[in-house]
Parts: sequence; C-alpha cells; structure tokens
Amino acid sequence: MKKVVKTVKSDGSFESQYGHFYKWLLEFEDGFKGEYLSKTEAQNKFIEGQEAEIEVNTREYNGTTINKIKPASTFQGGGKSFTAAPKDNKTQEYIIKQNALTNACNIVGEADIPKIIEIADAFKEYVLNDVKPKTTNNGTDLPF
Repeated sequence: MKKVVKTVKSDGSFESQYGHFYKWLLEFEDGFKGEYLSKTEAQNKFIEGQEAEIEVNTREYNGTTINKIKPASTFQGGGKSFTAAPKDNKTQEYIIKQNALTNACNIVGEADIPKIIEIADAFKEYVLNDVKPKTTNNGTDLPF
C-alpha cells in the first residue's frame, strides 16, 4: 500500500540474535502508525513528506498491537523470466536412447555391448512407438 510519510523518529537501538537494529517510529499522513527496524543508523527508506510503498505485519506483544512496517519489495527478477526452449523430437529421442542404454547396462552389465544395444533398442521402441518385445520362455524370462 502507498502512504505519505508524516514523521520519522528514532526510538533507540537494540541487539538481537540477528544483529544490531535501529528502531524507527513512523507516522503517515492518514494517521497510521508503526515501527520500522533498520540495520543502519541513518535509514533512508522513509523520508518525511515522500510517498512510500509499504508492507505491514500486525502482531500483538504484551497486550499491545504493533504495526511492523517495511518497504514493499520491488524485486522483479531482472525483468526477464526464464522459459526453457522446447526440445525438438531428435533431442527427445537422444534422451530416450541414453536412458535406454543406461538401463540396458544395468540389466546386462558392461561386457556384452551387442546385447546392451539390442536391449536398449527394445526399450527405445517401446517408449517411442509402443512396440512391445515378444516374450520367450512362456513369459518367465526377459525377452532379450
């Protein structure tokens, strides 16, 4: 929300588990009041007479309502959003082949390269074309 700053008053400082903080009491032209914590003694986020975009977090502390104020985030990620480029069909096929080879190696081991390629090709055909390998041995053994 946007508000015009009426007064800014220092209210001391304190140590916390997050370091040293300086407390500022803020009042806006519409009468809204709250506190702002700064890591620097000379804060420059709220200037009397200037409009400020703020975020407010209200909480209760020892029976008192406290409006914690901070500058609204204006981060926009550099103005650019990342969109992954769509992968063409050839790239997808390479990914499937690499995955099929890895899984074929897991089944056969690394010694029998022709068998690895045969099994990888069966995996690839199943993924790309829904071609199921023919089973042998009454379905009790791998079809390779």
